[in-house]
Amino acid sequence: MSLTEDISFDNRGEAVRFPHFRKLFLALVIILVALLSFGIGRLTVVGKSEPIKIEYDQSLSPNSQTASVISSIPTSQTSPKEGGIVASKNGTKYHYSHCPGAKQIKEENKISFNSPHEAEGAGYALAANCSAR
Repeated sequence: MSLTEDISFDNRGEAVRFPHFRKLFLALVIILVALLSFGIGRLTVVGKSEPIKIEYDQSLSPNSQTASVISSIPTSQTSPKEGGIVASKNGTKYHYSHCPGAKQIKEENKISFNSPHEAEGAGYALAANCSAR
């Protein structure tokens, strides 16, 4: 078995050698470019499908008793007060009104408390990214 090597000549007439590993490298680059092009083409189709919908069943929640306590709070107490403590009626964490998490709660889901002790008594825990000033 003999290994042959292709030789060609450049513009000046000098011999230019192309060993087998250069041909293999070129073939590998072509294959990788083809796979990359295929992958990019598949990615353009991904955004055109129907979005995934996540539904929450409160009966499966370990804090289902908290949900019943929250639903019994009069509506006059559910409007958040400036400088107070707020929580979501769908969540398990409470936030100080200056925390970023408090700003993300929808108005119709906000519940306010007068003190951290009151929020903890209702089954809420302080959010990890929130602290008193």
